[in-house]
Amino acid sequence: MKSLVLVTAWLTAFASLAIATEAVELRTELVAEVRESAGTAERPTFRMVPATRLSQGQVVYYTVRITNPTPVFANKVQVSQLIPANTSYVAGSAAGPGVDIEFSIDGGQTFARPENLKQTDGTRAPPARYTHIRWSLRNPLAPGATALARFRATFN
Repeated sequence: MKSLVLVTAWLTAFASLAIATEAVELRTELVAEVRESAGTAERPTFRMVPATRLSQGQVVYYTVRITNPTPVFANKVQVSQLIPANTSYVAGSAAGPGVDIEFSIDGGQTFARPENLKQTDGTRAPPARYTHIRWSLRNPLAPGATALARFRATFN
């Protein structure tokens, strides 16, 4: 069984810089967590904890925090996220309020909705082939505001 030790739960190197119509520099952070059992067999509960050690087949819950630290609104914000190495995207798990979501299978060169992602043989690309996710915010991001985008991936 494979395992991976993450140096930190805050991964910032994989999120690309968001794009805005004005030169607004946004901050992005990637938070990796796993669901941990707590409570008793009669009364099970769960909590989210930093993903510091992973086992093969374990689901990782990722949150991308998109923050506008500037004093101006950020318009037409797009944030692309590399699906971390040794993981496979969980179909249908990408989410965020007020966003349009697209995926890439070519290392982030092009993006499309899942039904339009085609492999070289013309067949629809399975979620395991996705390399990146892109969230496009439908509304401007206010000064000082943070938007959250989420997805899940299985550790291979």
